[in-house]
Amino acid sequence: MSIAKSRICLLLLFLWLAAPALGQGAPSQIESALSDLSARLGRTVSIGDLSEWRWEQKQFSDSALGCASVNGGGGALLGYEFQLTYSAVVYDYRVSADNLIVVYCGELDPNRAAAAPSAQYSNRLCDAAASDGPYMRSSVIFGIEAEAADSFLNLRGQPSAAGQILQQVPAGLSFEVTAGPDCAEGYVWWLVNIGGQTGYIAEGGDGATFIKPKDPISLPSREVLNSSLVAWLQELSRVVGNFQPQHAWSSDSVFVALPGARGSDSIWLYDLRKQPMSPQLLEYDAGISTLAFRPNRPEVAFGSVGGSAHLWRFEGGAEFRRDELLFLNAHGGAISALGFSADGNRLVSAGPVAYTQVEADRDFAAIVWDLPTVAQQAVLSGHQGLIRAIAFHPDGAVLATGGDDGAIHFWDADNGASLGLRDAGAPVTALEYSPDGQLLAIGLSRVSDNLLVLDDSPGAQIASYQMPTAGLKSVSFSPDGSMLVAGAAEGLFSVWNTRSRQLIVTRETGAAVQDVSFSPDGSLIAVSTEDHALSFYGVPLGSG
Repeated sequence: MSIAKSRICLLLLFLWLAAPALGQGAPSQIESALSDLSARLGRTVSIGDLSEWRWEQKQFSDSALGCASVNGGGGALLGYEFQLTYSAVVYDYRVSADNLIVVYCGELDPNRAAAAPSAQYSNRLCDAAASDGPYMRSSVIFGIEAEAADSFLNLRGQPSAAGQILQQVPAGLSFEVTAGPDCAEGYVWWLVNIGGQTGYIAEGGDGATFIKPKDPISLPSREVLNSSLVAWLQELSRVVGNFQPQHAWSSDSVFVALPGARGSDSIWLYDLRKQPMSPQLLEYDAGISTLAFRPNRPEVAFGSVGGSAHLWRFEGGAEFRRDELLFLNAHGGAISALGFSADGNRLVSAGPVAYTQVEADRDFAAIVWDLPTVAQQAVLSGHQGLIRAIAFHPDGAVLATGGDDGAIHFWDADNGASLGLRDAGAPVTALEYSPDGQLLAIGLSRVSDNLLVLDDSPGAQIASYQMPTAGLKSVSFSPDGSMLVAGAAEGLFSVWNTRSRQLIVTRETGAAVQDVSFSPDGSLIAVSTEDHALSFYGVPLGSG
């Protein structure tokens, strides 16, 4: 078990920062707690005087803010719980988000037992009746190719260790996973097809893993794509696994992250420097709905199906580790979209309901988080359906949101003031600004005029590209802004020249495309498809 795994149970409840790490931001409400503590002790206590501090953002039921020794009233309030350790004493504070209520709940025992670890993970793909678990996570899923993780495997006639052995499968021989899983005897079993012979193979159990997704072909050296070379575009490699059809790039093009699907419940992190690629799984048990890399940092933000937003930092080396930097109770219901400003200092989250004290319609609202202070900078209210796409202008002054209601809103990114509204006439599936901020690409869920380009933030339309099929899902500009790639659910993606407004190339994928993107270095186009694959397209060095 990794260091990060042993720490995460506590981190999921509280963000912990010891004195050496106090460069990290804290909610501004901590100053209200410190002010009250200073008055009680008769001396000034600053955040730097604390040996430890923890905080959790919560939705409290009333003005008591969860403190049993205080009588509360009124309705639900957003606030923070702080545990401040000063001179070996732990002080328990609650502060409302608007700083109007500060509640001191008393001292806590500094030697109290750590929170009990959560129940051991049991694979969510397993039927509830499978009581002989818990069952390990699944990195494979039906429909993909897999292979032995180490030595030979036994192909059995039944999903049981006592099942008849039909044949032995050597390491390196790939096979198709056709159905499953069956969870029995503590093992996760899959029905597979090996050269026409069907049978069951155990993926893993009792801490051991026996099969894994088939290793991809190593990525070759490649050209930086331009409007001439992209006509030679070909699939260079693909990874498969139990992940969702979306992905995100790190700013240096080294890492690609994908949200794990049900039964995996992890962030899949690929390091493109290591060939052939093999994933590092960052485990998260509660389900991931969307994710995004923080610009210019080894940090991934993700939204959960329960409405919480998280920011994790990861570190490579001999022992891979990750730490949770932020844990925000942001929305009621699964987070539908996330977006970062170019400098990485602001994060926008969207979901069915926003947890906020701002006087605004909370339904389908987005929240702008100021990350250095961990504060809600603005609430974006006005959509009549889920927000599906968020795009910051490169200069950070404006951001755009698009949703199921067919509306595109433009906002002042500093204060959330509305800068305009455009009725797109169909649900908005994708938004992205060009790197120079001169263009805004809009993907729409309709058959005609489903890929639009505006000339500035609230701007006038300058182009209407016609994708050769409906179901447009994703758009992405090349790093120099000269090309625009768009992917469609009908199983293809197209690359357009943004200057001539001409179609350059279209590639069929064989499965519904849900997410496409240029790598930040411009050498690859990544394509996420619903057949549990992420494909990398490019042009080998020296081609063309």
